[in-house]
Amino acid sequence: MTTNHVTRNWDKAKSLPPHTHPARHGFSALLAAALAASAFGALAADGPIWIGGSGPARAPLKFAVISDPHFYDARLGTSGAAFEAYLAQDPKLLRESEAILQAALRDIVRQKVQFLIVPGDLTKDGELLNHLRVAGYLGWLEQQGIQILVVPGNHDINNHEAAAYCDDTTRPVRTVTPEQFRWIYHRFGYGQARDHAPDSLSYLAEPRKGIWLLALDSCKYAESEQLGHPVVSGRLTPATLQWALGKIQQGQAAGKTVLAFMHHGVNPDFLAQPLLFPDYLVDDWAGVSTQLAGAGLRVIFTGHYHAQDASYLTLPDGTPVPTLCDVETSSLIGYPCAYRIVTRGTDGLLHIESRRVTEIEADTGGMPFQAYAEAFLRARVPAIATYQLMTQFGLTQEQASQLAPFVTDAVVAGYAGDEMPDAQTQAILNSFVQSPEPLHTLGLLLWGLWTDPPPADNQLALPFAP
Repeated sequence: MTTNHVTRNWDKAKSLPPHTHPARHGFSALLAAALAASAFGALAADGPIWIGGSGPARAPLKFAVISDPHFYDARLGTSGAAFEAYLAQDPKLLRESEAILQAALRDIVRQKVQFLIVPGDLTKDGELLNHLRVAGYLGWLEQQGIQILVVPGNHDINNHEAAAYCDDTTRPVRTVTPEQFRWIYHRFGYGQARDHAPDSLSYLAEPRKGIWLLALDSCKYAESEQLGHPVVSGRLTPATLQWALGKIQQGQAAGKTVLAFMHHGVNPDFLAQPLLFPDYLVDDWAGVSTQLAGAGLRVIFTGHYHAQDASYLTLPDGTPVPTLCDVETSSLIGYPCAYRIVTRGTDGLLHIESRRVTEIEADTGGMPFQAYAEAFLRARVPAIATYQLMTQFGLTQEQASQLAPFVTDAVVAGYAGDEMPDAQTQAILNSFVQSPEPLHTLGLLLWGLWTDPPPADNQLALPFAP
């Protein structure tokens, strides 16, 4: 957004009349086959892959994290009013999802990682076809010598929104059950597990000697089946949580390094997240985070909110509690289209690097891919923000549209990570806070979106043992 554009919208916002009703403090989320083998020939390896030895606990360790790829087979339809309506309310690069996945997997091979973890939402909406296609690509990666471990996301199982698009209408397509998910991804975690949780699709694997990896299933697909629509929020059942705590303690007693990954977050990405987007954190997130940290877990990789972020729990005064770090990875098909490369350094720390997809084999209208992805998001968030401002603050459409650019800037910056408002944005937000309602509450909420607790989001190093 240019300076003139910001100033012009701020001048309009200052003219809004005071709101005569109490501001509402809840924000809904802004964003809230071919056979498996068909993908094998779509990529080409760039040479041999290095695989670290299976020696002692300090052996070389390097792995990748991709989250929320939301794979979508274009044969299910990529045009028409129904498809465009979906993108308007949930802006994902669905048309380009296969090309983006291809580009990311090629780079992961070049990075010579030992294994890949995927914290859920492998498909757009749990379509059987899309799961089979994802399994095909993962099978190709496995052929390059890279082990893959996955868990489901809230879109992946018992999703009655699985659909194909045809002009102005949609038609249902087959989704998958928990048992089918386990079968499709048998080679990608479930068949290699050392142990399974008693009541969920959680499991324990040892992808490298001395490394125990807890794959935690935080999704409510039984409720999704009962309600007939996907449930966005997540939880760890009491049985799964106790199982996980026991495995963390057992691993430490055996001299293992224990890491974990799951779909929903356990620490807020930003200060306002529990208020604005509670469904993107696991139920009782503070309690879950505290218990996992108390058992000795130091790093957990998550997804779901589609942002590049890393966070600790914070005290009420904002002081971070540097025990368990929640490292969230953005959606692969949403700006910034990022993924992680994680390496254990000679210093004993876990070095986490963010990488972005920068080139894809798809039509971007001549734009560099990162600019294309950001423009795609910025073109759609203002309409969503306008609707939310109207429904949550009682503003007119004209008033809401004047304020929507400020929400858009905060959302886009949060997705990219390491968000920090510039001096002009800070001055505008301070003016909002000092204004009558609804600008006062909106200013507080926007400050909450912009306030990013430590550590750094994109490039960081973490201790990962007690």
